Amino acid sequence: MTVFNHDAWAGRIRHLVDEILEMENRLSSSIIEDSLYHFELHNLDYTRELDASEFTKKGEYRLLEDGFVDLPSQIEIEDVTIDFERAVTGDHTKFRTKLEHKTYSFEEIAEELYRRLQNIDQESAEAPDLEDRTQYTKKFTRERCIEIVGASAHRAKIKSGRITEENRQKILQALGPLRRKSAKRVVYKLSPNALLSISTKERQTLNASAAEIRRGDKTVFYTPEYEAMVFDEQRDFFDAVQDADGDYVAGRELIENTHDFKTPSAMTIADAKPERKFVRFLCERDNAQVIDCWLKNAPQRFYSIEYAWKKGNTPKRGEFSPDFFIKKGNRILVIEIKDDTEIDETSPENVKKFEYSRNHFDRLNEWLGRKGIEMIYQFNFLTPKSFTTFFQLLRDGQIEGFRSDMDVALARLAKERE
Repeated sequence: MTVFNHDAWAGRIRHLVDEILEMENRLSSSIIEDSLYHFELHNLDYTRELDASEFTKKGEYRLLEDGFVDLPSQIEIEDVTIDFERAVTGDHTKFRTKLEHKTYSFEEIAEELYRRLQNIDQESAEAPDLEDRTQYTKKFTRERCIEIVGASAHRAKIKSGRITEENRQKILQALGPLRRKSAKRVVYKLSPNALLSISTKERQTLNASAAEIRRGDKTVFYTPEYEAMVFDEQRDFFDAVQDADGDYVAGRELIENTHDFKTPSAMTIADAKPERKFVRFLCERDNAQVIDCWLKNAPQRFYSIEYAWKKGNTPKRGEFSPDFFIKKGNRILVIEIKDDTEIDETSPENVKKFEYSRNHFDRLNEWLGRKGIEMIYQFNFLTPKSFTTFFQLLRDGQIEGFRSDMDVALARLAKERE
């Protein structure tokens, strides 16, 4: 290629050419046929029908109709690891400690809930339109508010009688629902026809290019045993990736102990920072000891769930492939990883992924129960904000019924769109 015009263009073109050439260098995440960490997954075969309906909402704000507020799982004393790095030498020192979160009694939260409702009633008392004058405190007495807080805690499996600051805010935020006069809802009704069994041996090979690894867009996790499995044509590139002073440090992590890497995949490729952090948690010794095995899903054509959503006024359909499967006893934890920013800024598409997936795994669990198959699937959207809670409950054997902050946010949005 000959570059004319300004000299600055030469460097930009050179960078582009280098990236194109780097696409030829790749590392592969293939399945180890005789791995001890293979397991079976179950899916359902569906037929689908389109259903469109229009509905109208009338009347005052509808508050706390269920008698509880959906809360994420909480831990009041959190195990944390603090990493110190010396600025001059770069040496790292880690130590573990416990962080105690601020908590409130049920009565304290109920009193604040009641006062806010009381304020709303007082502010609306002089409204010209009688329908705008609210009387929430007649329905939600102090005693009823305590019942709602208690029911919310019971649903979230909070047994200490205390609510963390974060969950306190979620209870108070329940007083601010949206009201819409009308909306149109388009859904695909899915009818399961047959139960499907899928082995982790069937997952296809995944790849990461040199450019993706160098930039840290993707991170490859591997053990010392991976070197013996590298394809011949990838060996020189793998040597370059392993170089501690090379160009690929941002996108590679060595798991020193093979027993902490409990996946049937020779290498795991994590997409973006939240997934990278999640894989680190999976490979920590304390967590690895309580997990039977796990697998990173393929982005398509291995395990997917059909869903539908509206983009503007246009109905859309897609296939959603959750990121991870974790097996612990007779429970498969199905995990979709997102960034913390998506808790408050989630898309309508993610709401539908959550809604369809939740319904899918409910149906799947019912089907497995009828077949006498002792396996339960639990689905969660997970962000880094909930990683510590998730893994601590997993270690403590209390992961059943876990709900993340994003699960709660998505469930609220799904309900508002009903």
